[in-house]
Amino acid sequence: MENKNSFTMFQDMPVSQAVMKNVIPAMIAMLMVLIYNLADTFFIGQTHNAYQIAAVSLATPVFLIFMSIGNIFGIGGTSVISRALGEGQQEYTKKVCSFCMWICIIVGVLMTFLFLIFKSNILEWIGASEYTWNFAQNYLTIVSCSGVFVLISSCFSNILRAEGQATKAMTYDRTDNRKSN
Repeated sequence: MENKNSFTMFQDMPVSQAVMKNVIPAMIAMLMVLIYNLADTFFIGQTHNAYQIAAVSLATPVFLIFMSIGNIFGIGGTSVISRALGEGQQEYTKKVCSFCMWICIIVGVLMTFLFLIFKSNILEWIGASEYTWNFAQNYLTIVSCSGVFVLISSCFSNILRAEGQATKAMTYDRTDNRKSN
């Protein structure tokens, strides 16, 4: 059952079991984002500088914007892919996945440039003070430059879950590449 898509999974398994097979890894992935944010705060907290911690909090909405845009493409792609898998259109699903990948790269690069160009305006809008400005500016630059990767990760986590591979959305198994070659 490991390589079955969600359409086949819901045919062969009881619905509650198939839902749990998809829900639990999705919940774990959401917890990992929370843990990432806590780890950020913990390690920066080791500096004992409240302004640096505030800067992380100020830049977090930009990170969440990248995640939400990735989710838009992922959930939209998921809808199309799920219907195509149900109709047995494997080639079309590959095209949709490619489109999602390229649109995430294009939009991510565009958003990165916009966030970097309007960094001062964004810092004003999010409420950076004179004490947090430099820290927030540095952290915002780092978050903005990683935006493409955040978009792709958010998008394809949704797509993998739609294909019934929720566990793969959280992990990478090197043996999977050898099986497909």
